[in-house]
Amino acid sequence: MPQQVASNTEKRVIKQLLEAIVFEKLLPFRVMEEDSKTHITIFGSNIRIYSEATHSSFGRIRLNECTINITDLHGHQTPEPIREIVSQLTSNQKMQDNLIEELQQTILLGDWNEENLEQPCRHELSYEELESAIMEGHPYHPCFKARTGFNTYDHEVYGPEARQSFQLWWVAVKRDYVRTSLPNSEEAFLQDEVGEKTYSLLLDRLNMAGGTIKSYSLFPVHPWQWKNKIQQEVKFLRPDDIIPLGYAGDFYRATQSVRTLWNETQPEKAHIKLPLNMVNTSSLRLIEPHSVCTAPTLSTWLVNLIESDSYLSESLAILPEYAGMVAMEEFPNISGHLAAIWRTSPTSSVMGLESAVPMNAMALLEKDGKPFILPWLERYGMKKWVEQFVKVTVVPIWHLLVSEGVALEAHAQNMILVHENGWPKRVILRDFHESLEYVYDFLKQPELAPNFTELHPCYEHAPNDEYYWMSSVEGLRELIMDTLFVFHLSELSFLLSHHMDFAEADFWKEVRDAIQTHFLHHPPLQERNKQLFADKEKIFTESLFTRKVGMDKREYRHPVNNSLFNEGKL
Repeated sequence: MPQQVASNTEKRVIKQLLEAIVFEKLLPFRVMEEDSKTHITIFGSNIRIYSEATHSSFGRIRLNECTINITDLHGHQTPEPIREIVSQLTSNQKMQDNLIEELQQTILLGDWNEENLEQPCRHELSYEELESAIMEGHPYHPCFKARTGFNTYDHEVYGPEARQSFQLWWVAVKRDYVRTSLPNSEEAFLQDEVGEKTYSLLLDRLNMAGGTIKSYSLFPVHPWQWKNKIQQEVKFLRPDDIIPLGYAGDFYRATQSVRTLWNETQPEKAHIKLPLNMVNTSSLRLIEPHSVCTAPTLSTWLVNLIESDSYLSESLAILPEYAGMVAMEEFPNISGHLAAIWRTSPTSSVMGLESAVPMNAMALLEKDGKPFILPWLERYGMKKWVEQFVKVTVVPIWHLLVSEGVALEAHAQNMILVHENGWPKRVILRDFHESLEYVYDFLKQPELAPNFTELHPCYEHAPNDEYYWMSSVEGLRELIMDTLFVFHLSELSFLLSHHMDFAEADFWKEVRDAIQTHFLHHPPLQERNKQLFADKEKIFTESLFTRKVGMDKREYRHPVNNSLFNEGKL
């Protein structure tokens, strides 16, 4: 008998919780094939979990949530399934409490969405509106809407789903505590970003508070961050270290990532990324101080690499993070809490009849239960569309790795598909300040690489695998296969199999063939490609969920079956 649970969100949380437990092998389980169906039993110390299941790519096992049944050892259903499951994973009470809080918060906010928001038909929406209309959250992680610290009011005002807009809160910070990396002078930069009227207003407020622009930098803060973190910390500083200036300027709305905001008043203006003192999915959403002023240098490096390669310059674009400001880095309670990164808007990269769509839309179902991409598949034909999609999305990222030696974290939120009436044309990548990796000896043009020791003191004696420079080429491959394949395109391959009868094995064959064909046309790169060992039978992937219940260790990874493995070679 299926488990009786309160809501659709709770069913989904339990399903993804159990799938993560199985994939990351946190509890023992047994899989049986019976009557052409797959059944799984998961064994806890005092519970048993039964479900029908489906084998999926990279060894993932997907549960049929309608068949999940959680019982004690006597066969009685458990009254609090989430609490019971979590209790099996760790004996650390604090970890249990934190995880339960995040799972319950996910349910609370997911239920709020279901009760208060109507899911629109998403096909005709602009890129920016899709950022709000994609309400599903992370398709693998069970804490997909945790947003710790948000109450339902915060969720409504500052989450993307309710489509509310708000102004930024501004403060003035003593210049001694501020580092910047800007394309021109601070005054010219801010005047251009916020407009002369808003800039003058902020200056007037600063002067009225007894400060001058000579002594202070003007600094944007997410209003939730001001109310819930910075305002409290100001009490422990000297009265003139941070001066509040209030709301000002254009109105912004949250993107899917919550902390990155798009400009509703002027959509062609920059997106701005601001830290939030909240946990969502697997991490605290601050901004690493070292990365803020490094971001523009990384973007310039990537632009130079792309422009130096005739193939990449036609097939891949990035949204540069062209400016950064960080403050109070020396103060432990505020470090990482006061920062801003400005990123070019996707609107500026789309031309003519082109449209842009977040890549995680590819695996979505509309409210009628049909795939978001169904009209495109029907228009162009399944095989033809998949071939073009893989050619446009996978090959450029792989080429950048093989040709230039740089790996990017190409997960769904960081990729944008540019299409024309559903026909994939090219891909845009974003968000590099914490998600770019390279191995110096594998760089094709090492002379173009940034001199990191000039960018931040923490880089000077940092070991491999701490920041951007890695110790092994295999680590670069792992980053891309993790983010692009295991936790991203696997959702599309499963959707095509489940809803369109297009086998997952056929999808990954398209990926293998596309990469193989590409390097046949670039013979000098074939030897470099072989160094990645991307076709080995087992690969390591990140244990996204284990960090919630594991002890504090440097790496969370586990081996999985590789869907790119076959008798042919990449």
